[in-house]
Amino acid sequence: MRYAALAVLALIPTQALAGFECSIDRQCGGGTCEPFDGGPFLIQETGDVWRISWQGQEWEGYSTTTMETGGEASIVIPPQNGVSGLISIYPSGEISFTAHAYGDGPVAITGSGNCMTEGG
Repeated sequence: MRYAALAVLALIPTQALAGFECSIDRQCGGGTCEPFDGGPFLIQETGDVWRISWQGQEWEGYSTTTMETGGEASIVIPPQNGVSGLISIYPSGEISFTAHAYGDGPVAITGSGNCMTEGG
């Protein structure tokens, strides 16, 4: 009976975890925009959280909506490692983000670019 229950659990459909590799084309801050060439952002859904990795740094974010329910993946990043922010990934594969930090004063940076799902 135990093996039958495990087999039934294995057959229950589950939502696949998402993963994106995103290139940011431009960033804006302090009233100016410029091209951005800082390497890819890796954004991976890891259960209840999203892991955002960039140049050896990592942040964890939480979904505010999903592609299925809101038409875009929206990920809020609570304050950690000196940064907080919001990432939106649209069905077209485009991305926009806003990052907030505090150094000598408040700093807000926005950016946009394109993502592709991991593996293609």
